[in-house]
Amino acid sequence: DDIFEELHIGSSDPGLFDAGTYTLCSAPICSSQNYNIFSTTPVTNDADIANAFDESTIFEVPLKSGAQFLSNTKSVVYVDGYNFRNPPLFNSPVDPTQRDALYETDAILRQYVEHPNTAPFIATKLINLLITSNPSPLYVQTVSESFTTGTYSKGGQTFGTGEYGDMSATIAAIMLDREARSTTLDDDANHGRAREPLLKIMHILRSMNLSTKSGFIREVDMINLIERGIGQESFYAPSVFGFFLAEYQPVGPVLNKGLVAPEAQLFDAPKLISFLNGAFSLPRYGLSDCMWWQGFGNENARYWITDTPDSGSYDCNISETQTEVPLTLRYKPPSWGGDTNVNNAPTSSIINDIDLLLTGGRLHASNRAIMEQVYDDAHTGSNPDKKALTAVMQLYSALPEFQITNRLLNSKSTTAYRDIPDVQVPPSPPPVEGYKAVVYLFLAGAMDSYSALVPDASCYLHNQYLNVRGDVAITSGVRPISAVGSNQPCNSFGLHPSLANIHQLYTDGDASYIANIGPMIVPMDKFDFESQSKPQPTALFAHNTQTQLTQAVFADSSAGGVLGRMGDALNSQEAEDVFSAYSISGTPKVLEGAPGVSKPADVLSGSGVASFNAGVSPYESQIEDMTKTIASSIHGETYSNAMTNTIYRMRLLDGVVGELTLENDGCFNALDTDIASQFQQTARLIKSRDGLEAKRDVFYTQHGGYDTHSDNGATLTERLKEVDDAVGCFVTEMKAQGIWNNVTIVSASEFGRTLTSNGLGTDHAWGANHWVAGGDVKGGQIHGQFPDDLTDNGILNIGRGRLIPTTPWEGLWNSLSEWMGVTGENIASVLPLIGNFPSNIFTASDMFDSGPTSSSLFE
Repeated sequence: DDIFEELHIGSSDPGLFDAGTYTLCSAPICSSQNYNIFSTTPVTNDADIANAFDESTIFEVPLKSGAQFLSNTKSVVYVDGYNFRNPPLFNSPVDPTQRDALYETDAILRQYVEHPNTAPFIATKLINLLITSNPSPLYVQTVSESFTTGTYSKGGQTFGTGEYGDMSATIAAIMLDREARSTTLDDDANHGRAREPLLKIMHILRSMNLSTKSGFIREVDMINLIERGIGQESFYAPSVFGFFLAEYQPVGPVLNKGLVAPEAQLFDAPKLISFLNGAFSLPRYGLSDCMWWQGFGNENARYWITDTPDSGSYDCNISETQTEVPLTLRYKPPSWGGDTNVNNAPTSSIINDIDLLLTGGRLHASNRAIMEQVYDDAHTGSNPDKKALTAVMQLYSALPEFQITNRLLNSKSTTAYRDIPDVQVPPSPPPVEGYKAVVYLFLAGAMDSYSALVPDASCYLHNQYLNVRGDVAITSGVRPISAVGSNQPCNSFGLHPSLANIHQLYTDGDASYIANIGPMIVPMDKFDFESQSKPQPTALFAHNTQTQLTQAVFADSSAGGVLGRMGDALNSQEAEDVFSAYSISGTPKVLEGAPGVSKPADVLSGSGVASFNAGVSPYESQIEDMTKTIASSIHGETYSNAMTNTIYRMRLLDGVVGELTLENDGCFNALDTDIASQFQQTARLIKSRDGLEAKRDVFYTQHGGYDTHSDNGATLTERLKEVDDAVGCFVTEMKAQGIWNNVTIVSASEFGRTLTSNGLGTDHAWGANHWVAGGDVKGGQIHGQFPDDLTDNGILNIGRGRLIPTTPWEGLWNSLSEWMGVTGENIASVLPLIGNFPSNIFTASDMFDSGPTSSSLFE
């Protein structure tokens, strides 16, 4: 380790030099090291060891993939009292070659592959995906060592070739370890994992024998999964980290124990409902688009001959007793003894057969009884065996045990049930007084905010801006705004050409900007950052971590989200449930509150309130019965609670919101974008505030595609225009409802982007510029501090135009908390770090015409 700490310049193999040039040090002190020392002066005893070391000495260090040779030299650059290590350069700056570029690429890949964190990282990820979300350190160590050594031995058998990174040894270590195979651990509430939707679909298709009647092999085309909304649609991952985050902690037993359940991020209402709508179609209609076009197949799957419409196809509307879809589930329980139940096998034996294949014998007694009852109830009329089997296979996809890999209740658990509230929709609800709402617009991927807010040509910063930004600078079409009275380095700025509606709101006094805002722990400048004398946010410039911190507004993202904590504070101080949270895009951190203090956020889609189709609806009561048992499994309880809440809120929201129309539906529909649909559904919920008895609402919307490393021009223009158009429709609708003064929109992103160009786009940075808009907003101002020096010499510039924020997120959220009605003594519970910032903390009086809201408005 000391050698790698000190030596950073490679060397040629000493054996490549003329014979006798280098000699291996054979002194006892050399022989006792785990590396070899080659010198131009022969050294055979410890007394002469000093002769082995000079600038020509070469160290041979054994690595996993072979030896590495290092030169006993350093190269240091000194400039004006500063110094830094001069990194080795593979390619000549005068005569670069493709060969040297390939050598450099190979060297960096080798560095990544052989990094000491690589083996445990790969081991952890594979264990998470194959066995358990929360493996023990010993399990990770065992798999890491097998990856590193390339061998694994178990029961007298050895796996692997002995080469670093051997996957046969790695997989054997994962699958044969006692943490993977011990049935005792099935009883461990924390063991196992939740299962992602695509894995569950493939499990059904394989275990329930998806096949043709003739046995002819036919391609399984699942292209329709892209449109089904199960959360794992091809090419539609919400981030570069995939469909779910490795560090995801759902509120409930997982978060309470400090554990993770990545796949549970897909347990939101639209995805749960979409999965069941599709899964229930499989036993009846196979892999087709039947079941009201919510199946997992497509129209072509109904052709008797693939891709040949003239051959005829299955008609979804004819009786299911006639012809079958070509690819359908053809499973028959072994206890039947044939294509029908010729053995007159009891229902318990049939359920045992299915339990073995789909839940590994883990079906709990209470849910087994439900399954047996469903089988018996459906076993009537013509073809009763098929009807009964179809019913059980359909309902099985909703079982909590099918969603997890450990036991739902362990052997020591006593059965307890959660309360399922009745849905009561008031026919003529009284109007809600003093209503307020915050709409949180998250621009995922890190929006280039220094293209959104640009110094005007009349300001000295404009030339700095052009010089620093280069080819990514916005040079024409900017929309001018005044910053007079905002105490900024420029009296005039410009907004991106795409932000026509935001510009109009700013001009009308309904929108303001907050300059250079971002996640912080304490105030700092460049010198504090470089000296590391003050605490910094964890994993700066990392999408996943900074998304969590931006939405948590706290150094520790395990503390929930800022809007969730705001809701907790409001409910606690008012001693009643006055707060509701809605996400129109997944399960964001920002809405997470404390369990039991505020109800969980409702998750909708851009299409509105998700609901079961006619195939699932008849089984709603059975699904409720299966999920009302309080599970000991952290994964089972997370699913069961999510499904119970999904059904209750689906009924309530559907009863209140239903087919409600908006004055401005035509505007949203004409845009036909995802973000427009999200704002449309937000507007529908706001219009339903009386029926939902809402006093304080918060809404989460998300627009992605801002990670513009390779295209900062056209992409940003397109994305900002989509957002701006959607906001324009939303504002018009809010004014039509007469509620615009009670609604505030807040834009945010995980971090800003570099001022400098990488040649094609921009990279990850820190501070960014964002806006707030609403009828009560004191508009036409820029709050905070826009940087007064954009050059490398700037006190905030930590390199490449990465600017340290001058305003923490606490600064904005303090004003919003006060506006929503959080009282002074409760602000610290919403913003735990607010005491760290003596300035740039805005009050409701700074940001809003009406100032802070008193709790009396709830009365």
